[in-house]
Amino acid sequence: MTGSTERVVPRAAGSSLMRNLSYNIFGQLLPLIVAAVSIPMLIRHIGNDRFGLLTIAWMVVGYFNLFDLGLGRALTKLVADRLGAARAAEVAPLVSTGLVLMIGLGTVGAITVAFATPALTALLRVPAQYRDETVNAFYLLALSIPAVILTTGLRGVLEAYQRFDITNAVRTPLGLWTFGGPLCVLPFSTRLDWIVLSLVAGRLVSVCVYWHFAARQLGTRLIGAAPDRTVCKELLSFGGWMTVSNIVSPLMVYMDRFFIGALLGTSAVAFYTTPYEVVFKLNIVSEGLFGVLFPMMASRFVVDRSQSAAMLTLGSKLIAACLFPLVLGIVALAEPFLGLWVGPAFALHSALVMQLLAIGLFVNGFSKVAFNLIQAHGRADVTAKLHLIELPVYVLALVLLTRHAGIVGAAAGWAMRMLLDAGLLYWMSARVAHVGPRAIRDTVALALGAVALLCGLLFVPMLTARIGLAAVALSVFGWVFWRTVMNDDDRSAVMQIARRSRLR
Repeated sequence: MTGSTERVVPRAAGSSLMRNLSYNIFGQLLPLIVAAVSIPMLIRHIGNDRFGLLTIAWMVVGYFNLFDLGLGRALTKLVADRLGAARAAEVAPLVSTGLVLMIGLGTVGAITVAFATPALTALLRVPAQYRDETVNAFYLLALSIPAVILTTGLRGVLEAYQRFDITNAVRTPLGLWTFGGPLCVLPFSTRLDWIVLSLVAGRLVSVCVYWHFAARQLGTRLIGAAPDRTVCKELLSFGGWMTVSNIVSPLMVYMDRFFIGALLGTSAVAFYTTPYEVVFKLNIVSEGLFGVLFPMMASRFVVDRSQSAAMLTLGSKLIAACLFPLVLGIVALAEPFLGLWVGPAFALHSALVMQLLAIGLFVNGFSKVAFNLIQAHGRADVTAKLHLIELPVYVLALVLLTRHAGIVGAAAGWAMRMLLDAGLLYWMSARVAHVGPRAIRDTVALALGAVALLCGLLFVPMLTARIGLAAVALSVFGWVFWRTVMNDDDRSAVMQIARRSRLR
């Protein structure tokens, strides 16, 4: 990647980029600490079956975003477009129209999920003694859909303005409450519906806070005149294809636990989702990164669409540097970590699952670079069509692998789907975003080399040998990254930061 692209982030903007990345990433680390404490306590107090159902409830809360028809992402892009093109006067009517649409869609979503709740609980094969509280829990989740959808829109507006200080000041307490709220309920009840009620209450509070700060940022009422038809068309044009991605992509991310529950039972879901929750929390890196880079890409491409290769290179470097050491640590230490955290039974069943999921998540980080690049060019249709291609392939592979290899097969299927997704997205980034072959070749070489190192560790049975080889792999990766991936400007910036740190 050295010298393959022009410098895309000026020094003056570099500090702003790093500050925003710090807000986005470190603002989500505290919820990880609370999760590490709360998950073993929840498993111990409510049991494997209830905990498996709770993880599904956590997933459903996140998946409710599908009901926004992609309007949250569309608001981020279109507000960033207008700010980049110096058309700030058009932002207020755009936001007002978007929020009105999202309120209506949230209401429809709440009604839909409420009617689907009995069928959903039957599909999950919920044990009879938990059926009533599970039904109540899903009705409560249905009521929270309008708040969840509005939250995505309001946060998207603030991110378009680069106000990551505000978004993380709200999102961090919400993340803490996601795991801390259920703990607060335990002294009074272990019922699933009471636990879910605490999650819903947190969502309602957060949307009120987001509303307040978004109104302050715009300096006007968020909902003013009637929705503008032209703006509606623009939002729905981009958001319509985003809806396909919002439905299919999270479905492929989360459907594994539904198949595990249906094929193997809810206790198997707990053995799968416990390591999954740990690994998936590493998404704070990619979410934090692309929460900053996506509006930056959108605003830059409005005035200069030739920066695709530079933005692909920048995103890939940041993903590799941030994710590889974390995933390497998981692959090396999964079994002893799980043994100390949730007990030897989970370590026995879940260690290999955790390792495979971590490798898949690392590949997914690179996929998200191309995914965001394509969407920043306004081509949400491309990413949606790719997801539609992947869905039937993944469903077939997931069913076959889960039946024949249990939860390890499900994890392997998920990781292989990440490889397929990455290949398709990088292929389309060349065709749609006109990224040059050199930038793609260098990025793919970096990703595949790192994956090869990670997969090699899976075949090392002895813990001490695996830790030693992991240290060697980290050293090799660091040397290659410094010498061949980073360019002169990158190395100069790192050395400058190091000198400042020594002076302090």
